[in-house]
Amino acid sequence: MPEPARIIIVEDDVALARGLQRILLSDGFDVSLAFSGAELIDVLNRGGVDLVLLDLNLGAEDGMDIARELARTRSTGLIMITGRGGKADLVAGLEAGADDYLAKPFDPDELRARMRAVLRRRQRGRDALPVLAVGPFRLNTANRCLTREGDDARIEFTARETSLLAYLIAHLGEPVHRADLARGEYWTPDDRATDVHMSHIRHKLQGGGMSGLCIQPVRGIGYQLTCVLPAESGPKR
Repeated sequence: MPEPARIIIVEDDVALARGLQRILLSDGFDVSLAFSGAELIDVLNRGGVDLVLLDLNLGAEDGMDIARELARTRSTGLIMITGRGGKADLVAGLEAGADDYLAKPFDPDELRARMRAVLRRRQRGRDALPVLAVGPFRLNTANRCLTREGDDARIEFTARETSLLAYLIAHLGEPVHRADLARGEYWTPDDRATDVHMSHIRHKLQGGGMSGLCIQPVRGIGYQLTCVLPAESGPKR
């Protein structure tokens, strides 16, 4: 029998944290609590964590800073939970590296669905080929880095960005429907989160000097990845 997914709830409201813990324990998850960023790091250092549920309002601590550090140094899934539910907060949360974003108050069934979507994606990542190649570009799905042969160019992606880019690489040169990008997630094809993540990937590719990989929106469909390499300067001799 597979081991239950290990979840960390980061919430400084003790009553709320313990109530949510009871719900998830009844669903068969292995649930730990952390009431600050320092406690979160302590639990993470013990290893084996699959998903973090992070409340952005942690008193004097900035939940966004914690999220950015998690995205930079850890491969665990991350769902932000907050009382702020505006579009700007959604974008900021996803930019910080979250896989998903849930505003309070929320239905426990919705939280369960979003958690399972993130956990499924992590499992797909473990089952996928470790390195995907497109021309001189190499996407390592284990360390979530894109590199290019022949130089030191390197771009780091979040887990969700890596999943989306890997899917586009597998369908290189083909228009990919938004419904296919959202499949297996809790998001609908029209969810703003997909566009936010795709925008981040495009900016990283351009800013990281890897504009040879081009992601273009396809009107009425979704997105398409192409590999356009610079022409050689002259005939070989």
